[in-house]
Amino acid sequence: MSDKLDTSDNPELLDSIIGLIDQTRHFVAKTVNQELTLLYWKIGKNINDEILKNDRADYGKKLILNLSTELSNRYGSGFNKRNLHSFIKLNTIFQDLTIVHTVCAQLTWSHLRTLIYIENNIKREFYIQMSIHERWSVRTLQDRIDSMLFERTAISKKPEETIINDLALLKNEKQISPDLAFRDPYFLDFLGLHDSYSEKDLESSILAQLQNFITEMGSEFAFLARQKRITIDDEDFYIDLLFYHRGLRRLVAIDLKLGKFKAGYKGQMELYLRWLEKNEQKEGENKPIGLILCSEKSPEQINYLMLDNDEQIKVSAYLTQLPEKKLLLEKLERAIAIAENNIHKNE
Repeated sequence: MSDKLDTSDNPELLDSIIGLIDQTRHFVAKTVNQELTLLYWKIGKNINDEILKNDRADYGKKLILNLSTELSNRYGSGFNKRNLHSFIKLNTIFQDLTIVHTVCAQLTWSHLRTLIYIENNIKREFYIQMSIHERWSVRTLQDRIDSMLFERTAISKKPEETIINDLALLKNEKQISPDLAFRDPYFLDFLGLHDSYSEKDLESSILAQLQNFITEMGSEFAFLARQKRITIDDEDFYIDLLFYHRGLRRLVAIDLKLGKFKAGYKGQMELYLRWLEKNEQKEGENKPIGLILCSEKSPEQINYLMLDNDEQIKVSAYLTQLPEKKLLLEKLERAIAIAENNIHKNE
């Protein structure tokens, strides 16, 4: 008779040991990441301090070249010239060691190596806090940067003080604002829609590509319903898509439109929101938000309706085919400049 034990006879013991191993491995990996990041910061500081002591223009280049050769021979390619430049950049961007301690406890060195090359301080802080909040992988972070997420997020068109305050609230209270959650425009090129298509085609394509749609919308969106029927005065109305945003603790009604935004869309959305507030909103939830997605916005109508600063109704464009990145960036920067100009006019 064999003395060999079958672990299936005691699955609880096996699961508990597996849990201990995985937990410890995660802790060790996290600790190693933190210590390496702190090491890189200290190396960067030492090099920066040494360069500052010497006024010769070529001194820094020669110093980095010599250090990379010596350190690479001793410790491997992790200390090559490119990486030394990243260590220096890390120390230049985050001069306070306590900030480095905080950030590297939540993000990997690979995240930080991407983030430190974002020159704009507010934009960098946006990507840091959103990476932490939505737990982005390094690849997701790079995709978000490449897709110009900051420029497309509603917050980028707000006063600098508002942006700083909203990011501080997210950092300290883990509370996301609607301006950080909604974008304009939304990139829906993954739907594969070209030339002529109907609102039903658009809606069906979104549902067929729901995971990609949620990825573009944001990870805290949860799908609830399609063509949500509501009855008012014995008349049926249909909300195209209904989502719930976990961070905002709000229902989100999405109305899909093929053409340009029309003023009448606001009244329709207000009707949906009042109905949801009365019939679907649960205790502890915030008031529902409406998102009107159009193929093109009507800036003057939106401005006259004061929807730019409306807390409950958002109007965004969507793109099913993306223009060249340069043209898109110019368009987004122009939209931000117009928003900033409107802010100054209202001051």
